[in-house]
Amino acid sequence: MLAAAAALTMTACSDDSGDSADDPQDTGESQQSDATEESGGSEQSDAPADDAGGAPEGEGSGGATADEAVATWIAAIIENEPVDACLVMGTPGADGTPTANTAELCAEGGAGSGEGVAAFREAFSPEGTGAPPVVEVAGDAAASGTATFDGEQITVDGQTLQDIVVANSTGIEAGQIGLEVESTEIDGAWYVTDINLSFG
Repeated sequence: MLAAAAALTMTACSDDSGDSADDPQDTGESQQSDATEESGGSEQSDAPADDAGGAPEGEGSGGATADEAVATWIAAIIENEPVDACLVMGTPGADGTPTANTAELCAEGGAGSGEGVAAFREAFSPEGTGAPPVVEVAGDAAASGTATFDGEQITVDGQTLQDIVVANSTGIEAGQIGLEVESTEIDGAWYVTDINLSFG
């Protein structure tokens, strides 16, 4: 079962053709527009609001921090919300630079909603998880660039993600699984840009 999850690294929001260069973006425009309207009410106050951080209009729902993006993604996977998971992801563009998944790509039934979420959900869901699950990510907060979290730094309802994956596997013991989730800052917001699940 987990072999399927490993093979689906970064395919939760990938095109079925196998190309990894999806163009994710987000639904963060509503938050940005609200901030603009409440920043003073004048036309002059609109410009600074665009520099306040967060994804540009029309792009995906990135996190304010690297750990927030990872926690949001894990929770969406466990709750079987592929669109929400897709919106907090980024994939390499033509030049290899990550771009945020677009709402259009992630729309239900679109290429970005991806079937890989089901495999990750089986691997990441602890027995008797709460609704919603409590996901916490520990580690040094990166101000910019890229941050990577391993399976011991991510907990779901108090259990490490590493232990959960082991418990949900057959014939796999602790220490035989390598698990890392990478988050990258894109236009002021953070997105999950790589998932590495390996065995042996």
